[in-house]
Amino acid sequence: MARSVLFRPSTRSSDVITLCRLAKSPWPKILRQFLIISEPELPIQHINVKHIVTMALKKQNLSNGGEKPFFYDSCNQSPSELQRLTAASEEERRKTHIPLDKVTKEDCLKLQPMTFFEEIVTVLFLLFGVPNGVFSIPAVTFLIGYFILGNVGLAFKYLAMITIPIALIPQPFVPSVLNSWISAQTLKYFSFRFVLMELPPTQTPCGSEHKTDPPTLRPQILVAPPHGVFPYGNLLAMLVWPSLTGHHFRGLAANNALRVPIFKQILRSMGVVDASRATARKMLEEYPYTIGISTGGVAEVFETNNKDECILLKERVGLIKLAIRTGADLVPCYIFGNTKLLSCWHGGGIPGAEKLLEKISRKIGFALIFFYGRFGLPIPYRIPLLAVKGKPIPTWMHQCEEPSTEVMQQIQDQLVAEMGTVFDKFKHLYGWDDKSLVIR
Repeated sequence: MARSVLFRPSTRSSDVITLCRLAKSPWPKILRQFLIISEPELPIQHINVKHIVTMALKKQNLSNGGEKPFFYDSCNQSPSELQRLTAASEEERRKTHIPLDKVTKEDCLKLQPMTFFEEIVTVLFLLFGVPNGVFSIPAVTFLIGYFILGNVGLAFKYLAMITIPIALIPQPFVPSVLNSWISAQTLKYFSFRFVLMELPPTQTPCGSEHKTDPPTLRPQILVAPPHGVFPYGNLLAMLVWPSLTGHHFRGLAANNALRVPIFKQILRSMGVVDASRATARKMLEEYPYTIGISTGGVAEVFETNNKDECILLKERVGLIKLAIRTGADLVPCYIFGNTKLLSCWHGGGIPGAEKLLEKISRKIGFALIFFYGRFGLPIPYRIPLLAVKGKPIPTWMHQCEEPSTEVMQQIQDQLVAEMGTVFDKFKHLYGWDDKSLVIR
């Protein structure tokens, strides 16, 4: 039998060395990455040292060049294939990966073919879904009331009778939504593809009976700007993630966005949760120990029309503190094309209007802007999106409840630098050689 050892979540470097000696392993730094992080009130955990060392050796081999960046053509997968890959082994999932040196700009920018029926259904879904339903649903209700019912007020009363109960009914997370038919069509519509500098960690396969077990790897926070008018790319990444790792991740959104009927049903069924500190921490301490966030939020919407890409990241102290408190890795990601999906006007040309709209938008949690896309309607343009996942930035060595300003600044600087590296290294694949990334 493999030797096992007991340790508490407060494991220190001396304990790590003891583990290394028990396992006869010369890699204490690598081995430390596989120690389980959990809350002090939880019982002592039983750790299989042989398994830890095996995983550590695998990690060591990969870090020495065993794993190279790869390309995942996620929009080319059918619903049944997405389901199969979610339940498949890591070895099976790797068969869908294409070495990045074999991928061209044309591969990343080509539009995925859709039938007329598929595109029409997807356009309608986007028109009446999040966030476009804010405009389209009231407009359609008015037209029905005026031309069909002959009473606009009555039409809106019927709308209220439908939406108010929906707003009050809790909406649980429905994993099957992530690989449904409409999800696959949405991936096609945006021609959504992934470039990964390394394979994301797999915690526990979806559907496992052990979802309450502590993670065998560190928690991860996927930091994925830019926000654009709406973070479509972040939601699409949630649809793809299970077929990459075998498990989902939880996206964070403003609480106000999760209260609106229909929006609430769509977002929460995908696994989106409110972006409060308590909820974010809870998600990092529960299966699947991974969350995703577009850090710019509403404020970044007002940077959408810039010539160069602009993201707000330098003052996100709460994000850094959350990572350190939970020992989570910060993973820099970038969604190329997200700022080009919708055109918008946010007060330009009117003195003081932009600042006023931004101030009000931050308070209410919604961006007060005028936006439009295809056909002059709030339908996103059919532009390919390319998501890039960088390498994790560890914080476990600083884990504590009240990190110092110096430590937070150090990690903040590293995150900003890595985000810039991800953008500059892969922007050529999106045809943006002449663009720069401004980080504020």
